[in-house]
Amino acid sequence: MNFAIEVPGAATPFNFHELCRTLQFASSHDNSERQSATQQLQTWESDPAYYPSLQSVFLDQHVSQSARLLAIIQLKNGIDRHWRQYAPDYSIPAASKQAIRDRLFQGTVGEGDRHLAQLNALVVAKVVRIDFPHAWASPFTDLNNLLRTTKNGNQLDLSGALMILLRVVKELGTARMLRSQKALQTVTPELVYILGEIYGARTSEWIAFLTNGQDDIASDAADVALLAMENSLDAIKILRRLLLVGYDQPHKDKGVQEIWSFSQGQLAQFLDFINGNSPKIASYTDFLGKHLMQFTKLHLEMAEQHPAAFASLPNSLDLARAYWNLTAKFAEGYKDSGGLRQEPSSTDGSKAKTEGPLLEKLALKGLLLVRACVRMVHYQRHTIRYRSKELVQEHQQAMEVVKTDLLKDDLVIQIANVIISQLFIFRKSDMDAWEQEPQEWEEREESQGSAWEWEVRPCAEKLFLDLLTHYKTLLQQPLLSYFTTAQNQQADIIAKEAVYTAMGLAAPVIYEGFDFDAMLRTTIVADAQQTGQLCQVLRRRIAILLSQWVPVKVTKESRPLIYEIFRHFLNPADSCNDIVVRTTAARQFKAITDEFGFEGELFIPYASDVLTRLLNLLEELDIDETKLAILETTRSLIQRMETHVSHFGDQVMGALPGIWESAGELGFMMKQSVLAIMQTLVTSMRSESLRYHSMILPLIAEATREDAEMYVYLIDEALELWTNILIWTPSPLSPEVLSLADTAIKELTKQNEHAKTLTSILGSYILLAPEAMLEDRYRVAVLSAFCSSLGSKDREQIGIATRYAESFIVLSHELGGAPGLRVVVQDMMRTGFITKMLEDIHDAFEAHKTSGPKKRYSRVSGTIIADYFSVLSRIAVIDPAIFVEMLTSLGPLDQVWIWLSAEWFGSLDTTAHINQRKLSLLALTRLTELPESMQEIILHSLQDYFSMWTSVLAQILDREDKIGNDELVLTAELEPTEWDTPKDVRERALFASDPVKRVQSLPFVTERLNDLIRRVGGDQAFQDKWAVNVDREVLVSFQALVTLSAPPNGIS
Repeated sequence: MNFAIEVPGAATPFNFHELCRTLQFASSHDNSERQSATQQLQTWESDPAYYPSLQSVFLDQHVSQSARLLAIIQLKNGIDRHWRQYAPDYSIPAASKQAIRDRLFQGTVGEGDRHLAQLNALVVAKVVRIDFPHAWASPFTDLNNLLRTTKNGNQLDLSGALMILLRVVKELGTARMLRSQKALQTVTPELVYILGEIYGARTSEWIAFLTNGQDDIASDAADVALLAMENSLDAIKILRRLLLVGYDQPHKDKGVQEIWSFSQGQLAQFLDFINGNSPKIASYTDFLGKHLMQFTKLHLEMAEQHPAAFASLPNSLDLARAYWNLTAKFAEGYKDSGGLRQEPSSTDGSKAKTEGPLLEKLALKGLLLVRACVRMVHYQRHTIRYRSKELVQEHQQAMEVVKTDLLKDDLVIQIANVIISQLFIFRKSDMDAWEQEPQEWEEREESQGSAWEWEVRPCAEKLFLDLLTHYKTLLQQPLLSYFTTAQNQQADIIAKEAVYTAMGLAAPVIYEGFDFDAMLRTTIVADAQQTGQLCQVLRRRIAILLSQWVPVKVTKESRPLIYEIFRHFLNPADSCNDIVVRTTAARQFKAITDEFGFEGELFIPYASDVLTRLLNLLEELDIDETKLAILETTRSLIQRMETHVSHFGDQVMGALPGIWESAGELGFMMKQSVLAIMQTLVTSMRSESLRYHSMILPLIAEATREDAEMYVYLIDEALELWTNILIWTPSPLSPEVLSLADTAIKELTKQNEHAKTLTSILGSYILLAPEAMLEDRYRVAVLSAFCSSLGSKDREQIGIATRYAESFIVLSHELGGAPGLRVVVQDMMRTGFITKMLEDIHDAFEAHKTSGPKKRYSRVSGTIIADYFSVLSRIAVIDPAIFVEMLTSLGPLDQVWIWLSAEWFGSLDTTAHINQRKLSLLALTRLTELPESMQEIILHSLQDYFSMWTSVLAQILDREDKIGNDELVLTAELEPTEWDTPKDVRERALFASDPVKRVQSLPFVTERLNDLIRRVGGDQAFQDKWAVNVDREVLVSFQALVTLSAPPNGIS
């Protein structure tokens, strides 16, 4: 029968049978059946019986495996979403929760399917984390009783109980709330006691089996021993976590001390088992190794998380010495080791596992433990939790014991010697991997950022650096002795590679006491030219070594040698420079170019070869991550060469289209790098990059098409490249560059996340191609796009839009006179640009009239209002008559002036930029030139005018020269600089011609004021009819400023 729901889900009754049936179809391979069943399950979620019924389905052994699996998964997901009391949409009722809790353990204890048992244990853990101890006080009591009942009984049931407890302890161990931590700590001692009993009994059982001298691997006794191993392993896993998270001060608990001592004894015992020759024990090496790894995790994590406790626990320092001895013994055969590898995480969510020889895993733990001891002494752990003086003193004493009794000089020197002479050795397995998969090996070596946690050599490097940092004086002389051995041209290549490894790591520490430049001239240059077997290993290491020393200390005289070495390593004609050597050299050369002392002029003799070889190397590489690294080196080199790269621009640009095409449709990261290189090349070559526009502009057009697949990935780099193209393109712009303006306008009107950058790009077009932008084809569209920017929530974007709108106004008058300005102002009104500004100004006026509880705030800030008035001021300064025409189109002039002038004069007190204040002063003053109706309005606003003149002039006049010169006026022409771009030149010309920088404010004001006085009938008539309405204090202050100049007519 086909399962299909033709009616709404609520029409299907909820019962156990229907739930089983629906779960079965929800796991169907038929998509329609699966979707319908899933919808039905979602409909039932709000039924109080739904989640208890899911548990019933899971517990019913007669239901199909797929339905049971889906039931427990649905239950787990429901607990995540709905178990908490204040779940956002629906909370499971208390009675349903209790019904679920009562049967939770049944789903794991006695469950034959281990995967289902583990899923149920996860469900238990999630419930305990939420409900314990308030809503469910007894889970640990119940688990304790279960453990006591099963420890000497049914071992399968014991396995289920341990599985539950392990998952619960894992879950609570990750809790960060103090309540959860304290709750776990209260039950830890009892759990530790019973788990210790279980672990001791089960290990005794399987140890007796292993040592009974009988060949009974295939017997029932073997099965019993294997189950005992599994249970003891789960027990030690739980104990390890409890000892770490269940105590504030583990070393003060007797039970912890006993387990700690017991673990050390068993560590030695199990190692003896593994090192023995018993065929029977060899069959169980995997389980023995897992037990050993739990011990090492306990010891290491105790040292990292509870350093004072580690130092105070019984025989901890002897334990650390034993770990080091184990590591040192392993190091003797390290050159023949196959190495460790990190397996990826499995789909069930378990952590990634480290695979490889057990002894190498233990040696790695030894290195990590020694490093933890070094760091606990020299790096103080900071905590926000209060610690008493006694605890602080106890911690300090414990660290002093580690420092004096463990980290003695002879041990530190021994560790350093073993690391350099044995653990830094390039192994045969490394060479085999190099030869089998060279590109993969090289990329893996460079990209393993956390490899020190699971690989011996990177961990040894970390420990070596820590020792160098804290024992510099002690280790400096032994290190220099090693460096001396490398100067012997007959020295073994592998040994020399190890010394070079130590030399590179030590660079930041010993640079003051070691003459690396002399080493470079006498030894490294010769080693870089060695040929023969393993020479490529040495060449790779030299490339890394140079990248480590150049940023630290290298003289200018040594740099040509270094450049020559890298050019040599990148030469594909040399058979010793295989793909690994050249790729490593290409990667490491970025550190050379990024270094502060890199000089493009000094690198010119090597640039052509290096750039050619870098770009040609890309064609040989298969791994995208490696290609990106080489492209980044290329970009960095171009950037640091600055203008000197002009000689090689054709060479670089000739290769980039091929790289772009080879990336394919989905190689967006490669294309990002290509655009970044182009952007750097344009910046470095400046106006000389014009010859590449024919190659660059089509790529920009392709990357900025919103319907293109690459748009979302390339748009940022494309816009940055486009911005730099405009910055370095002189006027007049070519038709190809101008054609992109349509894209900028179209994209800006959408007001997406790139709107600010697009606003700047459109502004560049206005400055560099004003004639084109003022044509009918672009003018209205540009203003419409700017108008959309005024609605942005980004204050900076609005500022950019208004600034370039000012430039548009100025340039319209410059190119078209008063008719040109009138056309632009009319278009600003038609597109809503000016209308939007005036609406916001009027809204601010209305908001300022409110107060008290009903006070409201304007929809735009005062800073934006100031920017709006700057745009309006530009119109008024250029042609006040056109400005008044614009106001008249809004309504009666006297009514518009009421709110406009109130905000305009009022904004001057809050305008931060003095240039904007002076611009408003010039604009408002120019309005006094107008006759008739505007003159009458101005005369009624004299109080505001005199206040404005006084306050602004007081800030911009130079009082020292006694003649009232305007400090904002330029006294000399602005000098060009060698770094000027065509856009800079254009902006400087507009800046220099700005009335704010050209007009002397005081004469400008007094001349127009005196003209206004003359038009109203002279000084006496002005005083009697108009000045009488102005506060006397304001007039006196203004008169004091006027006396700084000597106007032909004044105000009495």
